[in-house]
Amino acid sequence: MQKRDKVLIVDDEQAIVELMGLYLKSDYEVINAYNGREALERVKTDKPDIVLLDVMMPDMNGYEVCRILKTSVETQFLPVIMVTALSGKDDRIKGIEVGADEFLGKPVNRLELVTRVKSLLRIKHLQDKILAERNDAMSYFEEAGFIAVVIDPDLKINQINKKGNETFGYEEFELIGQDFVDTLIQEDMRAEVRASLKKAVGGNSDLPDFSEVKAECKDGSEVLIRWYDSLLTDDEGNVTGMMCSGEDLSMLE
Repeated sequence: MQKRDKVLIVDDEQAIVELMGLYLKSDYEVINAYNGREALERVKTDKPDIVLLDVMMPDMNGYEVCRILKTSVETQFLPVIMVTALSGKDDRIKGIEVGADEFLGKPVNRLELVTRVKSLLRIKHLQDKILAERNDAMSYFEEAGFIAVVIDPDLKINQINKKGNETFGYEEFELIGQDFVDTLIQEDMRAEVRASLKKAVGGNSDLPDFSEVKAECKDGSEVLIRWYDSLLTDDEGNVTGMMCSGEDLSMLE
């Protein structure tokens, strides 16, 4: 049996909570909360897939609840529909500023409610899939048994994996933002390597199958690295950087 999405309905008026629950319970698992603090607790314990959030509540209003959800790493992508009797432009702007994804006016129209919930959940599922794929890719990148460095068109280091940091003797974030050539390439080879990489990212030359270049470690020692470089491009084919994968040849001896 397919797992049903969870909808958290938050309103200090029980009748409204029950009415929206009635509209949705045939397709979703419905969770109720009657104030802002209870809503935050429900999000933490029940892990809803979407939140229907009343604006005007005592103690903690919907804007504050939404702001907390959207500024938390754990819930920043949780869809929030603000449900309100307020219709002023400033009220909607305030909702947008705290991260609301959609708005519904009171009294709630059943078709509009069902349609917006369905639409936002479809987007959330696509987003969840993309995030999962990205996390898998990042996990592979980080734990790979070879050196992996991502540089931008200016040859600045955007990412480097655990193997790379260990090989060159740096801490986890120490190399981020540093010039790849000036920091990691042996001094005598810097001019040649920089010229080659700049031509490649500028589309003026092809990358070799591999190159063997001495790298300089943080402690001043040198290691011979066999680099396998590949260009990174966006959907339109524009170069966005380069992936430099390498193996420490001294480890193969």
